Amino acid sequence: MTAAQPPRQRELRLDFFRGLAMFIILLAHTPGNSWTLWIPARFGFSDAAEIFVFCSGFASAIAFGAVFARRGLMMGTGRIVYRIWQVYWAQIGMLLATVLLLFLIDRHALGLQGHTYLHNLPVMPLFERTGEALMGLATLSWVPNYFDILPMYLVILAMVPLVMAIHRFAGKEAVFAAVLILWLTAQFAGYAYQPDAEGWPRAVGAGFAGLNLPSRPWAPEVTWFFNPFGWQIVFFTGFAFGMGWLPKPPVNRRLIIAAATYVVAVIPFAWFRIHGGQYLPDEWLVQDWIADAREWGTFLWWKSWVGGARYLHFLALAYLAWVAVGAGGERLRSGWTAPGRPGPRLQWAAAIIALLTFPYGWVDMIAAWWPALNAAIVHHLTVTAEAIFGTDLLVPGERIGLLQLIHLGALLLLAWAAIGQRARDWLLRDGFLALVPIIRKVGTQSLAVFVFSMPLAQANGWVLDLIGREAWSWALVNLSGFLILIAVAYVVGWFRSQPWRKPASQSGAARRDGLVRMPAE
Repeated sequence: MTAAQPPRQRELRLDFFRGLAMFIILLAHTPGNSWTLWIPARFGFSDAAEIFVFCSGFASAIAFGAVFARRGLMMGTGRIVYRIWQVYWAQIGMLLATVLLLFLIDRHALGLQGHTYLHNLPVMPLFERTGEALMGLATLSWVPNYFDILPMYLVILAMVPLVMAIHRFAGKEAVFAAVLILWLTAQFAGYAYQPDAEGWPRAVGAGFAGLNLPSRPWAPEVTWFFNPFGWQIVFFTGFAFGMGWLPKPPVNRRLIIAAATYVVAVIPFAWFRIHGGQYLPDEWLVQDWIADAREWGTFLWWKSWVGGARYLHFLALAYLAWVAVGAGGERLRSGWTAPGRPGPRLQWAAAIIALLTFPYGWVDMIAAWWPALNAAIVHHLTVTAEAIFGTDLLVPGERIGLLQLIHLGALLLLAWAAIGQRARDWLLRDGFLALVPIIRKVGTQSLAVFVFSMPLAQANGWVLDLIGREAWSWALVNLSGFLILIAVAYVVGWFRSQPWRKPASQSGAARRDGLVRMPAE
């Protein structure tokens, strides 16, 4: 008789980054949310979806890999089927709950006058083609945008037993080859879906067009946005790390510099403010080169099939994050060392920059609350500047965001200098450490939190419609949404802990006996 193995400890970093992904996903799905302009996805090819899928793969290795190892393929497959069953009903419940919310807003005229909230999402077939939509919902042949990540996850989960079988009979190298080959075929399938694709890639892709799963029974040419045969490379990368098939990457200066360089180099091609021509003059050749290169390399960064540059961008970000939190996530336990107070020259420079960019940093508030000041600023930046410098200094509206970002950076530096070392230490150590377990709790209940966040995001958009979209309202709604997700995580965690199965405490037993008198023996 063998002794039972102790349960594997939860991975601190896994839960933390999954929790962060849940907050980002809520922001990204809230309609008309200006905070989404500053989430990581705006500055790179990859986004929170990669975090979710990678961490799901890592978590699946922890949760299911041990079952395959101890109990064999049959029991491991049974465990996977049970998880698929859970996620399947989560998908159906999430869609119906979100549609019900939007329907109630429209039915009782709770939203903006003349606006049909059911039109916010592609769910009208549920009312116009009810039979087909319900059948499609049940068979996952109707997968409307916004509700498409869990079906992808389901299909990838179904691949896990096959991957484990390949590993058992042919080793991890065969697994890597199978995953890579499937990903490459998905890239060709992506070419088959591009109407302007030409040449041999499209011809080859036609043979793999069947990997583009139909998302509309009435329009099979519209395919799943998240192609599971492309996204499986992200999932099984996390799975391979969780299973120990891939070693921990080394921490060395060259690799850190290479990853950081790639992340920075990608920004012009990913940030719409740059490749869209808002931050660079149209007459600059580099602007045309960036736009042309991005268009030519669509297959490298496309999201539906996880292009190679997109996958590499996620790996670079994941590596930098892994290095940043320290060995074993040590900085998530000990906090960070706060930088000291900036030098006087840097503070003076920040103050000058903050002053010069002030009119743009607060342009909306100045225009709304101080029209006279707004008129004076515009006059001096146009008429006065024209008289002195021979040209006006008024920045075009599409480039104001860059000055606002610079203004914010200057203010943050001045605030950092002003709060004192004690406050700086508290923010990066005690304050940060107080947030870590909360974020981790959200990460430990990621499926429930994700499912709840989908209707919550629509509710947040509805609230913003009612109270207006201003700096204060965005902060109020987004931070309230974070608190709701945290509450959901703790409530779900409480139910999953099944406290009613635990022995009652002495005080709890006394209260129970006061309510229910047990019969004497």
